[in-house]
Amino acid sequence: MLLAIDAGNTSVTIGAFERGRLIRRWEHPSDRRLPLKGWVRNFSQAAKKNQVWVNAAIFGSVVPPLDLKIRKAVEMAFGVKALQAGPESFSSLTLKVQKPGEVGADRVLNSLAVKELYGLPAIVIDFGTATTFDCVSSRSEYLGGAILAGPNMTAWALKEKTAKLPLVNIAKPKRAIGKDTIECIQAGLYFGYLGMIEKILDMSLKEMKISRESAHVVATGGLSHLFKRDLPKGVFFSPNLTLEGLRLAWEKLK
Repeated sequence: MLLAIDAGNTSVTIGAFERGRLIRRWEHPSDRRLPLKGWVRNFSQAAKKNQVWVNAAIFGSVVPPLDLKIRKAVEMAFGVKALQAGPESFSSLTLKVQKPGEVGADRVLNSLAVKELYGLPAIVIDFGTATTFDCVSSRSEYLGGAILAGPNMTAWALKEKTAKLPLVNIAKPKRAIGKDTIECIQAGLYFGYLGMIEKILDMSLKEMKISRESAHVVATGGLSHLFKRDLPKGVFFSPNLTLEGLRLAWEKLK
């Protein structure tokens, strides 16, 4: 059984794969202050609760302070060494960007997964702490993309940078013209966010010189379900795409 660990800025998402199939999924907060013993306890208890017996592990991370803790915690909890998804994991993709070393592991894992599971050309929209667009050409070239603040981060910024605005939950309001402060904020966040998604997607397709019909556009990430029903027509929904990318990377490295 393979343990795939996706360490993001808000959550560490963990998937257990058996014979290439995702059978369990859970999350832990990305608590950088949690000592190593805490990570060992979290991994051990969650694996026991989910009836997971680990004999291989791989992780990808965009939080460098967690890398060593995850690697050691996996070894202490399960007695296996965790591989870290790095440049050698993505040999089937050409990174056509100015600074390949700056591309987050999650973005390349998503690109690897979309290539293998959906086909190319493709665009992945990952709704996380930040929302990212990743564009892959029909020649397996990772072209780059766009990064914008995620909806929860934007909601938090509104609360922190103003004197009177409250922190609100992201939800689809009944109308675009809000009738109180909370409804106004929700309208701006929800419909404004959809507008940004639509605009960046259209421009990305134009620059890739492909039509929406010829591209595989996939939405993933922890917040993708919030916008699932109102995403542009033809967008696939794949909440576990990054975990699938880790599985594919492990199969290339084992």
